[in-house]
Amino acid sequence: METMIKMFLFMQKIHSKNHKILLIIPYIILKLNVNFEKELNGSKSDMYIGLRNCSTRNFIWYYAKYGEIYNGGSFRLSTFSWNNNDICGCGLVYPPTNKLNEQFPYVFFTQNGKQIGKGLLLTGNFETYKPSVYLKCYSVEANFGNNLKSKPFKYDILKHLIIKEFY
Repeated sequence: METMIKMFLFMQKIHSKNHKILLIIPYIILKLNVNFEKELNGSKSDMYIGLRNCSTRNFIWYYAKYGEIYNGGSFRLSTFSWNNNDICGCGLVYPPTNKLNEQFPYVFFTQNGKQIGKGLLLTGNFETYKPSVYLKCYSVEANFGNNLKSKPFKYDILKHLIIKEFY
């Protein structure tokens, strides 16, 4: 059985000392149980996390099973391992509107609280990107941020540094 789940889990505005917004970061976080449920009717398990452009139907994905980041072409991560109960995340960084000409919005991915790979710059109609998760024969536990004291996010978005390297 295939399941497409779309969710928006967390948004953080990072402010400077004078209270101007520096970054706006919508962030998806999933705790994934890598032990897939079982293959159904010969179907293989798959899991992607990322963003979908609602206008073009294009995707930006982290394909966790093979350690690949996809944005019209695949970028294989140089070091990669996948273990049971790994935690994946996807962030979309919007610079403030007065900085849009200087810094394009970009996407980044995390695994177990650490950024993986480089960022992916967004150009064109970036306002139409929505969080998207695709699961096939996997179980998932999602943290919606309801109780961050007892279940904090693994990736500390407040310590996010602006990415300088991109695919």
